[in-house]
This record gives sequence, C-alpha cells and structure tokens, in this order.
Amino acid sequence: MELYFDNAATTPLLPHVQDVIKERMATFGNPSSLHRKGVEAEEVVSHARRQVLRMMGAAGGTVVFTGSGTEANNLALLGTARMLSGRGRHVVTTAVEHPSVLEPLRALERQGYEVTYVRPQPDGCVAAEDVLAAVRDDTVLVSVMHVNNETGARMPVEQIGRALADHPKVRFHVDGIQAFGKIPHPVREARADLYTVSGHKLGAPKGIGALYLREGVRVEPVVYGGGQEFGLRSGTENVLGIAAFSAAVAVMSDGIQAAWEHVSALNQQLVAGLREIPGCELHLPQERSPYIVNVSFPGLKGEVLVHALESKGLFVSTGSACSSKGGHAIKSHVLVAMGMSEQAVQGAIRLSLTRWATSEEVARALDVIREQTRWLRSIL
Repeated sequence: MELYFDNAATTPLLPHVQDVIKERMATFGNPSSLHRKGVEAEEVVSHARRQVLRMMGAAGGTVVFTGSGTEANNLALLGTARMLSGRGRHVVTTAVEHPSVLEPLRALERQGYEVTYVRPQPDGCVAAEDVLAAVRDDTVLVSVMHVNNETGARMPVEQIGRALADHPKVRFHVDGIQAFGKIPHPVREARADLYTVSGHKLGAPKGIGALYLREGVRVEPVVYGGGQEFGLRSGTENVLGIAAFSAAVAVMSDGIQAAWEHVSALNQQLVAGLREIPGCELHLPQERSPYIVNVSFPGLKGEVLVHALESKGLFVSTGSACSSKGGHAIKSHVLVAMGMSEQAVQGAIRLSLTRWATSEEVARALDVIREQTRWLRSIL
C-alpha cells in the first residue's frame, strides 16, 4: 500500500475536483467573448474569484488568477517593485523564502535594487522585530512567507502586518502557498497587501494559482497582451483550472480548524515515533504548522533515504520539490540559514500531511522509516 507523505510538494486531485473537471470540460468558451459561451465561462471565473476571496477572509480586494504560485509571486514582487520604483529601491525578505520569491528578488538586485535577507532563529522562525528593524525610508516592499515549505515554521506575519500599518508607503507581501486551506482566513490574519496561493497544494491540478491584492494596491504587470485579469495577467484564462481551483476551495473551506486539530494529533504521533528512532534529529520550530515535519538522519544522505523509503511504498522528499536540478536534490538553503551542521542538512527529509491522513498511515510510515534507516546504517 502506498503512503504518500509529500503533500507540501503537491497533492492528489480531490474526488470532487475530478468530478467538476469532467463537468466543466464542456464550458470551453473564452471568458472575454460576448456571446453565451463566453458569458458561461466568465461566470465560472467570477464565481471562483468570490470563493477564493471568501476563504482568504479578505474584505474586498481583487483576486488575479495566474498560471502558478510561482507566477503569482513574480507578479507580486516584480510588479510592486516596478510600480513603486520612484519611492525607493529597497526590499526586505527572509533568508528562508521559497525560490519563487528569492529568484525574482535576485533579478531585482541585478537591476540595482537592494535586498535585505533577514536570517531566521535556530528553530527556523524569523523574529518580527528583526524584519521590522530592516525597514528603511527607501523600503517599498516586505515579503515574508506565512508557513515555510521545508520546516513548517509559522512566521509572525500578523505581528509584522500590524506594525507595517504605520508604514503606509511599504507594501507587505505574504507567500501563503503552504497556509491557504490550512489556516482560517489567512489574509485577514496576515494583514497582507498582497497574498499568493496555489491550486495544486490543496487538491486542484497544477497550472493554476492566484494573487490577492488589497483594495487600492496596484502593481505593474509582468505579462502583457490582451489585458485579461484586470490588465495584470494577460492571456486567456484557464477556465477549467480555475473551476477546479474553486472546487478545491469549496471542499477545503469546510472545517479548517477541525482539520488543523486532527493533523496536530497526527503530528504529535509522528514526532513521538520519530524521537524513538536511533540517530534521528527533529527540527521543530516553536511556532509551526502541523502539516510539515522536517527531520534529519545524520550519517545518511537524504536523497538515498528518499529512494529507500519509496522502495517500501513511502513517499517523502528532501525539501522543496522546486529545489532540484537534474533529478538531484540540492543543499537546502533553509536548513543552512538555520545554522545546521553539514551532516544534518545532507540527511534531512520532509514529511507532509493532509487532513485526510490517518493514525494508521502514520504508524505504517514510522515502521518503514525505522526499518529502512536501520537497513541503510547496517550496510554503510
């Protein structure tokens, strides 16, 4: 029996989402067309926009559909920097952001912007006061993720967002891709000006994401063309993907807090079991999402361990699935920034849960990890 514990990388399509995809395959019209087929497609897109806004807990504002969470992050960061370049050319972020945030910011650096990368504390969380201390008179943007995709660290975005209200010229962007569908009303909690989400992290297909913009917030587009999505993301909308995203949101919006408590209990079971495995080092942020557990087995290579576990039907990862080249995992910049030893970084794996995981699955996963780590150490 397969045990899929790599949900932070991507999730299986929810059954309801599959049903909606089949149903909506007949809705093939272009939302920009004036005839009935176009109106039908536009109604699907508008309904989805309202669904996403509702689960975000946003009072007003705009949802722009994109082709991915990565594209949404690029639009938020590059679009804001270009829009506000006359005010300043300084950005504050953290050293543990996802590559889809770090790489656009490096592109801005090559264009003459200055970026301050706030380092995390040893547990992986970033201190709000450190982020706020980095804000200067020429700062135009602060970008801090809601939940770290490798360690599950829950960042103090509410505290940061509240404090940034005293800096009206600074835009606050939150990468919420690992929080959306797991934390109730995440935009309301983060007090974000811009908030990024992705469909395939919550049971929708790949190829659909969205960027929330608070009312009054403007960005420059990074894709030009026919002016779809309020002129911010040109290109005919992916109606089928948007409908699937909306369907996933409808499922996930029901019982978010109960799901958090269920997964928290599974997390405790998983952590307790891992503590009993010889040579295991857990990386547990003080404030964290229960959906992600990062653990190291120093002396073993994470990539080797991933394949050893897969051979027994357990699917995990070494960290961000986006951080790989040529099929080989590269060193985690997140764990390095946390100051971990080389052995701990090289021997790290990530297990990530969903609300539908069971206690029996966690117990079986622990058995596989115990068995395979023992076997690997015996042959080294």
